[in-house]
Amino acid sequence: MHDMILILNYSDEFSLEVARRLRAEQIYGRIISGMTTAAQVKELAPKGVILCGAVGNAPGVFDAGILDLGIPVLALGHASHMMLAAQGGASAGVALAEKRVHIQFEKSMLFAGIENGERYLKEVMTLMLPLDVQVTASAAGCTIAFEHTEKKQYGIQFELERNDPEGSTILKNFARDICACCAWWTEDAYRKSAEISLTHAAQEGDFAVCSVSGGIDSAVAAKLTRETFGEQMIALFVDTGLMRENEAEKVKETFEAMDIPLRVVDCSEQVLNALRGKMDMREKREVVLRLLHEEVIRQTASFGEHVTLVLGTNYSDVWTGGVKDSWEDAGLLIEEPLLNLFKSEVRTMACQMGFDEELTNRKPFPALGLGARIVGEVTQERLHALRTAERVFREEIELAGMHKKLFKYFPVMAGAVHVLGGEVVILRAVTQSGGTLLPARLPYDLVERTVARIREEEPSIARVFYDQTPTQVGQETFG
Repeated sequence: MHDMILILNYSDEFSLEVARRLRAEQIYGRIISGMTTAAQVKELAPKGVILCGAVGNAPGVFDAGILDLGIPVLALGHASHMMLAAQGGASAGVALAEKRVHIQFEKSMLFAGIENGERYLKEVMTLMLPLDVQVTASAAGCTIAFEHTEKKQYGIQFELERNDPEGSTILKNFARDICACCAWWTEDAYRKSAEISLTHAAQEGDFAVCSVSGGIDSAVAAKLTRETFGEQMIALFVDTGLMRENEAEKVKETFEAMDIPLRVVDCSEQVLNALRGKMDMREKREVVLRLLHEEVIRQTASFGEHVTLVLGTNYSDVWTGGVKDSWEDAGLLIEEPLLNLFKSEVRTMACQMGFDEELTNRKPFPALGLGARIVGEVTQERLHALRTAERVFREEIELAGMHKKLFKYFPVMAGAVHVLGGEVVILRAVTQSGGTLLPARLPYDLVERTVARIREEEPSIARVFYDQTPTQVGQETFG
């Protein structure tokens, strides 16, 4: 692979943001564990290393030997304190917290094009710098940034803010000017990286089975597999019975239109029986995923011995709690051609490959399906009611032209039958700002129509509420 920047991860959200910013500048950023050793970094031979640590994260284990590799290092947020300690300095108590202050930047390659100005600081520590380390930014008498110019080691105490052009400039200065990275991570480059992995798989296996879910990731993976394996492939869709209204039929239509052979296996009755009496969300998720994976493995094995199972796992899945590890004991040759691509990059590739807009912009949907949006037991009756509420809410959002503006929107069935004499449905519509999901300000008439239609079309639903609680991305309970 061409030159890259390694991102040592001490904060998933922060590391993902840095990787996205770098890739937006066509610099390939790869996230790796903060436990990575100097020997492992040396073997990967990056052009530079970025450490990402946010306020509130547990201190990581940083191998100080990385500073002796002669590779430029940029430490951001609380990770800067780990690098400073490895340089022979120290950090003490909190000097500034949750304040907007005026920052003055000194002359530095890292801050080229950055002007003095105000910035919000979550938390800044008091720093004690070694003699060979200089202050490069300060505010209210506190050191905000520092560097060892000769060794090209840079520390900044603040995190990158969302929609912050100065943060992108700092990353670009580090990657391009200090590390001399080439801007090579283009649309053609990441499509080629996906194709290469499948080409190698085709040389090892006789046949490929691509597991598809109805989403854009697996659809792109299936099309790439078709292009590589030709007639020696099939797409496999396991219908758990937990999809939205008419979604299974849409999956069939999608693959028929792409001229990709599709095998559909209906496991809805088996899944519903296994969910009987299950109340805990984690337990329900484990049951459905186990049955889904068992069926995929069973179906794949039916095609012979030398079969490659292709999955649509993307880079975002890996760093946001995906289920990649559950396939490790499958006993099959597993290929994940999109593993190096963010969801946004997969969507860009989908547009390039001619996918229709509806599929390309499909909203995130949990692996547990509608089961993730039913509090308590999943039954056929409750699934039917939730499908109706989901369809009505989706239709009203689309009629209002808001579907492209929202990150996702869906209803949740919250129970309370014995209290209110019927099911309670909670509507959820959010936009994303950094790592926070913010409730959307839906027009009142839209909400009013949605509530009226849901109650009219599904009499089992007694009450409908709108959820206005902001949450962190990783803490969104209902997917």
